[in-house]
Amino acid sequence: MKKRTDEPDIEALAKMDIFEKVSNGEWYQYLHEPKVQAIVKKSAQTIEAINDMAKTDIDRANQMMDDFLPHTEDNVEIYYPVKAIEHPNCLFIGHDTFINANFQILASGKVTIGSHCLIGPNCSLFTPNHPVNNKMLRREGWEYDAPITIGDDCWLGGSVIVLPGVTIGDNVIVGAGSIVTKDLPSNTVVAGNPARVIRKLED
Repeated sequence: MKKRTDEPDIEALAKMDIFEKVSNGEWYQYLHEPKVQAIVKKSAQTIEAINDMAKTDIDRANQMMDDFLPHTEDNVEIYYPVKAIEHPNCLFIGHDTFINANFQILASGKVTIGSHCLIGPNCSLFTPNHPVNNKMLRREGWEYDAPITIGDDCWLGGSVIVLPGVTIGDNVIVGAGSIVTKDLPSNTVVAGNPARVIRKLED
C-alpha cells in the first residue's frame, strides 16, 4: 500500500481540476470541493432509492443498479441492501461476480473487482487517506485517494475491510473479519488484522 509522506503544495493544487487531483492521487479538501460533494450526495440518494425498490420489486431494483453502475460486466449479482457506493464511475466489476448485502465503498479513487469473485456480507473498501504526521492538515480536511484492485477468482469473507492502495492478486481467499492493509500475492489464503498469508494455493 502506497502512502504519501509529502504535504500539499497548495499553490500547485490550486491550478488543478478536482477530478485530475483525485485520479492522480493528489491532495484535496473534500469540504471545499462542491463537485465531489454533489456526486456523493446524489449517489447516497440513488442507493437509498434502489434499496427501497428492492423491498417490493427486485427486478426493477436490479435495473436501477445496472443504470447506476456503468462499468459492470455481465452476470454480476448484488444483494440488497447496499450500504454505500460513493462514486459509481470509479467502480469496475468483472463478469460473474457476486456481492453480498451491506457492501460499502467509500472511494473517490478507482476500485476494480475482478471476474468470478465472491464478496461476503458487510465488506468495505476505502480509498481515501489522510495525513499521518500533521494533525493540522487533518483538521483542515486534506485527503488523497489510492486505488484498490482485487483480482479474478477472489473470495472475501464477511466483514472484510480493504484499505487504500491495496492490490489483491488472483485466486486469493481472505478470511472473514480480516483487515487488508498491504498487497496480497496471488494463490493465497490470508486472514487476520492485519491480513497475513496462511498458506498458498495451487494456480
